[in-house]
Amino acid sequence: MGKFSNRFLCLVLMLSTWALAGVAMADEPGGTLTLDEAIKIALKKNPSVTEFKERTNAAREQIGVSRGALLPQVGFSGTVFYGNAFTTNSFQGPVATLLPGVADTAAATTPGGSTSPISIPFGRNEITTFEVYRFSANQLLFDFGKTPSQVAASKASYKKTSEDYANTRQQVVLNVRNAYFSYLASRRAIKVAEENVRQNQELLKQAAAFYKEGLRSRVDVTFAESNLANAETELIRAKNLAEVSRVDLMTGLGLKTWPFRDVAEVLEVSPKHLSLQELKDQALKQRPELKRSMYQQQEDQANITGARANFLPSFQGFAARGFEGSRHDLEDQWWVGAGVNVPIFEGLSNVHTLRQARAQLKSTQANTESVTLTVIKEVENNYQDLKSAWEVIKSRAKAREAAAENLRLAWGRYRSGVGSIIEVTDAQVRFARADLEQVRALFDYRVVGARLDKAVGQSF
Repeated sequence: MGKFSNRFLCLVLMLSTWALAGVAMADEPGGTLTLDEAIKIALKKNPSVTEFKERTNAAREQIGVSRGALLPQVGFSGTVFYGNAFTTNSFQGPVATLLPGVADTAAATTPGGSTSPISIPFGRNEITTFEVYRFSANQLLFDFGKTPSQVAASKASYKKTSEDYANTRQQVVLNVRNAYFSYLASRRAIKVAEENVRQNQELLKQAAAFYKEGLRSRVDVTFAESNLANAETELIRAKNLAEVSRVDLMTGLGLKTWPFRDVAEVLEVSPKHLSLQELKDQALKQRPELKRSMYQQQEDQANITGARANFLPSFQGFAARGFEGSRHDLEDQWWVGAGVNVPIFEGLSNVHTLRQARAQLKSTQANTESVTLTVIKEVENNYQDLKSAWEVIKSRAKAREAAAENLRLAWGRYRSGVGSIIEVTDAQVRFARADLEQVRALFDYRVVGARLDKAVGQSF
């Protein structure tokens, strides 16, 4: 028994240690954020995604609301009257005849909204009660497709809202990818600025050594000091821009704090070999805007069907059973029936409703053509931009190599006492600019690639 107790205590301590370790790990900041993880976090945390997700849920529930009109409507009503208008003598007539103001209550228990015959004792001999209890049921029998068209319109509206949700997800992913690439580019810019500061520090050190040895004038030193101050200013700006980019990324992720230690580097790229026609076909099949327009047409067509049905009669069946009378003498009553509602003149509202539905359908069809042209244009533009961006990357790489070689030669001439400090400074500026332009080219390629994915309707 003692050994068992000791083992059990050790097990409890081990489990407690693991639990505390898990809590500690949960409290620690996250590790390295990857692009895929950023997309997953944004689709889960971004409030825009949540908003359109709930809109989609609301649209789905509207289908059930529309279907409810096709199902039986069952209800119960109970009314108790108290006064001296009731004796053992009975009078058959509407409630409103004897008790003004009670007609609405009684009417609610009767299918069609009309007051029903209720036995109310006649006389004013003693104070007593009169009670009415009823279960009622109504069922739509046929309305020439008016209610089914409302169900069809609700289904189309739900699908349309689902495409809005898909489009929102794609837009959020595009924003997050752009912010992610922007943050990486800003960190690269910091490295470029740091390298520029290092080079200017080295130039100042070399100019000071030449001045000390009497090989150069004081002008070189002051010139190098000025350039170093400018380089340090650019470094401050680059760091500030990186912080702004980080906040933009954090906002796109839907986070209020930054829990990551680092961000995975994915700015380097390789050329993509894509077919423009395949991209167009893919976009015409996948773009949420086109799918939404198609479902909008379905909804408009359902509304036209419902508007036509407004001119036709509707048939209903109803039944009720209940009890009425004094508290100790309730009489059992029931009835079944059917009714028809025939629209004769509705102030031409049905005519205008039908015309409105037809005009809406034509508008949606024209909008579909417009959206199709826009989609094709976006695919072609981004396709051409992507090709151009790759050529720019190659040219920027060559320009950077040339600038690096020019800087190396300028440094060699200055150290040997042949070149001037202005030549070195100019070479440094050219190299820093070429370095930044290469970073910019990589960033542009990544952004254009993300836009092309959005243009073809890549789902996430």
